[in-house]
Amino acid sequence: MSKRLRVFSTVVVALTYCVRNAGHLFVLAWFPCLLESACRIALEWLIFGWPPRMPEWLQFSFFVPPTWLTPVAAAPLVAMVWAFVLSDICDRNPDRGIVTVSDVRPGWIRFELSRSVLLAAGFLLITEVVYGLVWFANFKLLLAVHPLFEGRDALFDAWARWTVALPLLAVSVVSAWTYPIAAQILRAGVLDRARVRSLMRGNRLRLTAIFFMLNVVLYPLDVFLRPATGWIVRSLVDQWPWTLREATIRHVIEFPLDMLWIVPWAVATAIVMNALASPAPSAELDRRATRAA
Repeated sequence: MSKRLRVFSTVVVALTYCVRNAGHLFVLAWFPCLLESACRIALEWLIFGWPPRMPEWLQFSFFVPPTWLTPVAAAPLVAMVWAFVLSDICDRNPDRGIVTVSDVRPGWIRFELSRSVLLAAGFLLITEVVYGLVWFANFKLLLAVHPLFEGRDALFDAWARWTVALPLLAVSVVSAWTYPIAAQILRAGVLDRARVRSLMRGNRLRLTAIFFMLNVVLYPLDVFLRPATGWIVRSLVDQWPWTLREATIRHVIEFPLDMLWIVPWAVATAIVMNALASPAPSAELDRRATRAA
């Protein structure tokens, strides 16, 4: 009998786990997240440095930094974080990815660029590309309907704020398909479509609701906290023109927020996969009765 996810309780469990295990999760994820921030700084240098080195056809305003290369560069590093979190939560393997330096395993540096990480990164990349395209479509929609609100700017602003839910819902629908596949690849090393279908049977809509609720929780945090970090950066350095010093300071200050957009998703997916993979209570009782007999 297939198990069913409980939407609200799954989100609460995931967020509670992140809070209670923040230090441990930081140790698992900090190095790939640091590399991801370094990639973003490099892309900013290509776009905003003088003279600009990024061709216009590679630029796209709805990624940060505004280039198609942003999700491409980030996906393997995000998949790396997922690999470590999934192994820790689902497989009870806290040692995955630990780097050995001069026969010493410090335990706090983790890196893995394996076939499974790259394959899973492809599915995470699909999700991020869809996310950018949906925000682009939402922007075009706002431009198209703006003349209808002429003279009613307050009403248009209110409507525009509510349309934020549309991209979040769209990416949640896509994530409900791509995230379980990426998680299964990272755990098993290969794509097992039958296994994913078995786990997700009857749960795809619930998983969409879980991811949408998680988006609804995390998105306002980002909206409210980014301006605060921007104010701190402006108080320390001039933001224009772009400089490597300014970018480095900004990314250091925003590093916790960047991790907030990576780690909770890995934790939520791990909890979902772990819950669905474990036997249902009735199945567990039947198994124990059979052993006893």
